[in-house]
Amino acid sequence: MVNEPLAKSGEVPVTLRDHLQQVAEYVRMVTNAYREHWKTLLGDEIAEKTRKALFLAALTHDLGKAADGFQRALKERKFHWEFRHEVLSASLLLSAMPDDEVLEWAAIAVLTHHRDLNDAQLAQDCGLVALPLPDIVRQAQEKFRSKVSELKKNWDWLKQFWQSHPVLCGLRFPETLNSIQPPTNFLKRQKRAIEELTCLTGQKPFALLLTRGWLMASDHAVSSGITQFLSHLPEPKLPPFRPFQRELSRHKGNAFLEAPTGSGKTVAAIAWALNNRKSGERIFFLLPYQASIEAMADTLEKLFGKENIAVLHARALDYAFKQHFEQTGEYESAVEQAKAETELNRLAHKPIKVATPFQLLKWLFGIPRFEIGISEMVGGLFIFDEIHAYDAHTVALIVEMVRFLKQLGGRFLFMSATFPPFLKALLQEALDEEGVTFGLDSVEEDEWTRGFLQQVRHILRCHDKSLEEMLPNIIKAIRDGKKVLVVANRVAQAQEIYRQLRDQFQGIHLLHSRFTRRDRVSREQTIIATLQGKRADVLVQALVATQVVEVSLDVSFDTIFTEIAPADDLLQRFGRVNRYGEHAGGVEVHVACRFDRDRLIRVYDEERLTRTLVVAPKDGTPLTVEVASEWVQQVYRNGWTNRERKRYNQAQQSFQYVLSMLRPLHRFTEGEEEFYGLFQSVEVLPIRLYDEYTKHLEEKRYLLANQLLVPIPLGTFHMLNTKGLLSRQDNIFIANATYDNELGMLTEEVDIDASFT
Repeated sequence: MVNEPLAKSGEVPVTLRDHLQQVAEYVRMVTNAYREHWKTLLGDEIAEKTRKALFLAALTHDLGKAADGFQRALKERKFHWEFRHEVLSASLLLSAMPDDEVLEWAAIAVLTHHRDLNDAQLAQDCGLVALPLPDIVRQAQEKFRSKVSELKKNWDWLKQFWQSHPVLCGLRFPETLNSIQPPTNFLKRQKRAIEELTCLTGQKPFALLLTRGWLMASDHAVSSGITQFLSHLPEPKLPPFRPFQRELSRHKGNAFLEAPTGSGKTVAAIAWALNNRKSGERIFFLLPYQASIEAMADTLEKLFGKENIAVLHARALDYAFKQHFEQTGEYESAVEQAKAETELNRLAHKPIKVATPFQLLKWLFGIPRFEIGISEMVGGLFIFDEIHAYDAHTVALIVEMVRFLKQLGGRFLFMSATFPPFLKALLQEALDEEGVTFGLDSVEEDEWTRGFLQQVRHILRCHDKSLEEMLPNIIKAIRDGKKVLVVANRVAQAQEIYRQLRDQFQGIHLLHSRFTRRDRVSREQTIIATLQGKRADVLVQALVATQVVEVSLDVSFDTIFTEIAPADDLLQRFGRVNRYGEHAGGVEVHVACRFDRDRLIRVYDEERLTRTLVVAPKDGTPLTVEVASEWVQQVYRNGWTNRERKRYNQAQQSFQYVLSMLRPLHRFTEGEEEFYGLFQSVEVLPIRLYDEYTKHLEEKRYLLANQLLVPIPLGTFHMLNTKGLLSRQDNIFIANATYDNELGMLTEEVDIDASFT
């Protein structure tokens, strides 16, 4: 029997035969799931060629690993082979029938399934040297021939494997090792063809993108031990539909849903997605905040099973680690489980993705292996929840992403409790269609709908005072036994109000963005569990918070005192009060209408705040669904403010340029840099936590160390830097600012008691 070369070593070695066959089987499942969507995108002929090219690439992508040097490198960790195995794999394939288009697509996918088209080492090993002097060219050619000769030991195995597969046996296997030629001209031709593309449009570019994307995705999945591409979803047990849910569940195509908090948007979205799903395409639930993503994932896991739900956001690993660490108390096992869970979610494997829009946008900025993300989004179902929550810059990115994904067969559901008309118009323009709007008032009223529309949960009370001046009112409400929510627009403001309330009451809590990751998640979990009746050992009389409560906490307070904000943000804050209608007749929600202009314009557009106040319902008005909706409509009647419009236009033009520069088979460095520049915050380590941080690093407990970092806005970062309060050690910024476990980071206070050497 011919010796079996390996694809992977380790405790359980994987043979090359098994790996190639498993990747081919994974690819087969992918092509079955996406067949109809590929036909729509590429046409029947190109779709079939893509399917064949992908399957051919899957069977051959690692054949170069049969080289004796690569096999030695698997067994001897200190031995470095120093050659790209995929160059040999592609050369074997190209020797079969170089003029066949399907074979060429397969070969370029094989050649680039680890490195992109412009990679220097890949080009060098192909014989395409940067400095084509005769001696250098000769050395490259001699190196290639040397590596080809290393296939001799497993030549019989290669021939037997080739002839054992119907897809391959129809192709000519190289007669001798000398028949295998370096893919120099092939690579040169492909690079020239890609450079001549004007943009990522047309059938051939997408065929190349899909072939490379799904080859990489399938290879990653199988290498991670995943051999089944999930496409089937179990039938979820949903509650009886309300009228608007029933109507949306029957609708095919793009839609808008405007429905208040608590009316059942999530159930409606699930029903819409299942009705629109054609085969195995992915369902993307997109939300603006990490905490709300985790909550949505919990809901979907109960309906579809954890094995079908992938959670994707920037802190997914931290969330998973914290959950496992709290359950086991064992760092190593918690890290292992969290990493495995997070990596599994990143694979093109689970059919439902719960993420922020940025997890999708990053692929369109041309980051490495962007073809994987775009391939998985073809024909996708995209549900944007809380679509109102994004600023002008992010809305511009979302609108252009929708326009792009629509061309790939994407279908969209946009949901919000409040829907500014101009925002809907922008999305409709991107869809190139009006889109059907659903809501509680768009269906024939039944008893539940009528009651919900007429229900008064909140009574608006406007005060010509600042939030600080309303402290006596807040104190009285707490003394009256109410659970009070206080929302400030600035962290320092929230910290000061908390200080004053803490001195008088026991059950006062503070939540904002300037806590360490560890403290922020712990506080959220404590507050949610207590208010939901799951913990009796914690007293919650009041929560002082910033905007983080707007869509992240599924809790209900008895009343709220909030500083003025745009109308839609105010309504989201009100949604944390009398959330479940536990107070019949509604409760008062108090708005402090006087504000510090110089400070608040750094947070909100002054024009938007002024408009919110001018068109606000009269003091004492019951906020029914109709009244609240009309308030938002009036505030946004003229669309963007001047400042917002400028930001929107700049972001739109910049992103359109990025999209125009996308090319299959190589990364777009400029776009990648621009994507990471979107995040206007920096993480710093409070100096007081330095010793704990370094202790975790010394013990190699890196995730525990990272939980001690605090995100701060770029403006705050520059302020600290200007004052000389920042230093840098080992790629971490250390802030000489006070950190208090109760208050979070106090950026105005120097920590004179802490130091490090």
